[in-house]
Amino acid sequence: MRNLEKSEALKEQAGPALDKMLEIKELDVTSEDSIRRCVNSIPQRRVDVLVNNAGFGLIGPVESQSMASIQHLFDTNFFGLVRLIQEIFPDMKWRKRGHIVVMSSILGLQGEVPFGGQR
Repeated sequence: MRNLEKSEALKEQAGPALDKMLEIKELDVTSEDSIRRCVNSIPQRRVDVLVNNAGFGLIGPVESQSMASIQHLFDTNFFGLVRLIQEIFPDMKWRKRGHIVVMSSILGLQGEVPFGGQR
């Protein structure tokens, strides 16, 4: 979770699973250092399930979007997913165990530029 200050709702929904089957960790998918710190904080780096759900969209015509905002969109929605998989998958492969879930959006089917390009 990028901002732990927003974790209260997740903690409530987790109920008794919190700290038993579910841990809430701080992680910024745009930062390789943040990803590495997070994964290294997990005992034996054992991640059984990776759910890639980070993402956002840009609203409005592509000509009104700045290149910086489009790059941030791809850095979060596409490259963030790749960074996480590259960090987690080798351990899953070695253990011959684990699941990777990649969330997407139906908005990617509408052909919105640039959102659809990275979905």
